[in-house]
Amino acid sequence: MSDQVSIRRGDPTDRLAVVRLFDAAMLDTAADRLSRQLSATDGLVLIATREETPVGAIALDASPASEEKRVTVDGTRVDSDTDPMRITAIAVRRRRRDRGIGRALIEAAAEHVAPQPLTAGFDEGVRPFYDACGFEIDPHNDRYWGVRWPETASSGAPQ
Repeated sequence: MSDQVSIRRGDPTDRLAVVRLFDAAMLDTAADRLSRQLSATDGLVLIATREETPVGAIALDASPASEEKRVTVDGTRVDSDTDPMRITAIAVRRRRRDRGIGRALIEAAAEHVAPQPLTAGFDEGVRPFYDACGFEIDPHNDRYWGVRWPETASSGAPQ
């Protein structure tokens, strides 16, 4: 059996599989937002599969961020011409973790939304993951806020 995964865009027929992935990772996802993301009306979902079985997913939201989240790393302001796609959830099946699937989902998401940046709010425990994926990270209240500009894909820093 190959450990190779492929990444495809999710659609409404993937709802149950995506909900199971996010629930297993104990992620709180709003049902109406996930429906919009799966139907691509306000974002999108990418699914990593292994032999047609979903092993990971990332959900992106295209709705404008709140004003407090528009100020990003080092005070750089994300304005309307560069509205980011916000990662609302990312999960990989526990037995498939540490195999690059999460990073592959981030890479695919970045390619999908370019030239828009990706943003994410997250806890301390996953900061190393986002750092390794090229996000610029700043503390934000009791969590962290990261932004990955399209130019960070290979260099790790904006150009």
